Parts: sequence; C-alpha cells; structure tokens
Amino acid sequence: MGEADQAGVGATGRVRFNAAKARRAQALLARRVSLRSDPSLGRIRLVAGLDVAYAGGRAFGAAALVDLDEMRTLERAVSSLEERVPYIPGFLAFREAGPMISALRRLRARPDAIMVNGHGVAHPRRFGIASHLGVVLNVRSIGVARSRLVGSEAGRSVILDGEEVARILINGRMRIYVSVGHGISLDEAVGIVEAALTRRDSLPLPLQEAHESATAAARSLARGV
Repeated sequence: MGEADQAGVGATGRVRFNAAKARRAQALLARRVSLRSDPSLGRIRLVAGLDVAYAGGRAFGAAALVDLDEMRTLERAVSSLEERVPYIPGFLAFREAGPMISALRRLRARPDAIMVNGHGVAHPRRFGIASHLGVVLNVRSIGVARSRLVGSEAGRSVILDGEEVARILINGRMRIYVSVGHGISLDEAVGIVEAALTRRDSLPLPLQEAHESATAAARSLARGV
C-alpha cells in the first residue's frame, strides 16, 4: 500500500487522517509534475470541470465535459460517496479526489484536460488537488481557485519562492487564480480558462457546470428529494 493510500486516498469507509503521511505522499508525487505543454498530445478541446459539494455526510462529485470549440456542454455526471476526510488546508486532494475521480469515470468521453476547483502548484508543497489528479490520472490538469493559498501577489501574478506559480484573472467582480496542475504550461492554462469565461462574474464554463451539478445533487439530498 502506498503513502497516498495510507493517508486516506482510495480507502473505503471513514479513515483517520494522517497529515504526516499525506505530506510525504505529496512530496513524493510532486516530483512527477510537469510544468510544460506536450505538443505531441494535441490541442485541448474537451475539458472536464470537476467540483464537489456536501450534504448529509455525503460528498457529491460532479464532472462536466465541455467542447471548447463550440463552448457547449456535452455531458455531466455526478457521484455520491461517504464523506471520509475532514477539510484541512493544503490537503484538499485527500478529501475530494475520490468523489471527483468517481464522477469523471462516469463520463462516456475522455477529456483532453481536466479543470479542477482547487489549486495546482500554487500550494505549500507545489502539489495541490489539480496536480494530484493530473499525476494520478495521467491527464493534463488546470487548477482554478477563488482565493490564494500561498505566496504573494505582484500585479496579476502569484509569486512563491521567486517563481510565478499562478496568474490572476478578473471576471467582473470575481478574482480567479489559475495554476498549472500537470502537463501544461501556465500560459496555456490561462488561455484555456480565459476562453471558457462565457459569463461575467462566473467561473469558466466547465467548472461552473460542475459546480451547479454538484450543488444541485447536494441540495436534493438536503431536501429529501
């Protein structure tokens, strides 16, 4: 059993979260992150947004597949798993990766990239949930967040240890922090997020669709529907 499994990812039932083991797992897996785009993989057209909402001790993972050329949602999927790990800043993947992966696997088509509600390398150990999912699933990934987790802001850049780890986009009244997850450059990640901003004061379309699907599922449980 690997460090990630011992820390809680992939386990069944409730687990006792071990932050020390989770931290070591992140440090090991962070070595696999690629910050460059690979032209041999082709351009990114199909993007799956991933988000999670909670109700009644359940975690509702949602995936929404969007065709960026047509800016159209092709399919959505929702999964429901037991809520197993508490929220701890810096360890979001150990709480939400399971529900996200479960929803992603329900999609019929495989995305060219995933867009995750959370950070990528803009993280204390350069391995946020977007990087975690990208490495584990071997898929290009982008982190999109509403707030900064680490570093300092210099104009539209987030700087950590002298390096730009995220870029800030302004969509109406909304600040969006974009970071590399895995297998993509920051410039390309920002370009994809910018192209998917179809509504003012809203998240990029793949994430907005996933957010609405996850929230609707959680509300249905809360209402007893």
